[in-house]
Amino acid sequence: MRDLAALQARFAAGLDAPVPDTGTQDLFVGESEQVRQRLGIYRGNAKANAAKAIAAAYPVVEKIVGGEFFSGLASEYQSRFPSVNGDLNEYGGAFAAFLVDFPPAVEIPYLAQVACLEWRVHCAHYAADPGPFDPARLACVPPEHQLLLRPRLHPACHVLQAAYPIARIWEVHQDTFSGEFKVDFTGDASYALVYRPRFRVEVAQISNAEAAFLGEALDAQTLGCALAAAQLRDASFNLGRSLSEWVRSAVIVDFKLNGE
Repeated sequence: MRDLAALQARFAAGLDAPVPDTGTQDLFVGESEQVRQRLGIYRGNAKANAAKAIAAAYPVVEKIVGGEFFSGLASEYQSRFPSVNGDLNEYGGAFAAFLVDFPPAVEIPYLAQVACLEWRVHCAHYAADPGPFDPARLACVPPEHQLLLRPRLHPACHVLQAAYPIARIWEVHQDTFSGEFKVDFTGDASYALVYRPRFRVEVAQISNAEAAFLGEALDAQTLGCALAAAQLRDASFNLGRSLSEWVRSAVIVDFKLNGE
């Protein structure tokens, strides 16, 4: 088993090497030139598939920097972060961190934060579907105990804080966007919600108070704790209106009772 693992590691290193690794050919039986050509084809396909996986996960980043520059980013990323999973949908999770430290990318200061949002959007596509929500189940909860309920968010949901308006940047780069291509960079910190109301992932810019509430909910806190966190940011936060909207858009998909 150790010999097999060593052979696999050697083969993988040859595929991920910046230049073709001629030593990898020793692993195969056959005429050397034929082996070299076949390895080259396999290596090229592996790198192309990885590049396609990165492009599929980060279409907005690609639009921002352009195809040629993005191709260079993807190539450099592959050389530093080879895939460790047979499922290429899982490849690219470190791309945002890579952009933070990659000198040619730092000239666009918001790029890494947009990439962080895009990875959450990508993951939301593959998140599990929630179980059915039965509002009638909550009818037995006395009013004085309702703030002890714990809202459960859709598995696709995620809340991000950023120094730039990443939700707006994401919006204006969608193929379906038809409004004015304008982004206001003058504000303070912004908050983005990733959610999947039906089959398509959506991104919304949310308020500081909404982010505080949903953050508490993601940590499995009670309605009371989440409400307190939201009202600490904004005393006028309207719980009833927010809950109604979030249930309607499948951000909140259930409420857990005490003991569940």
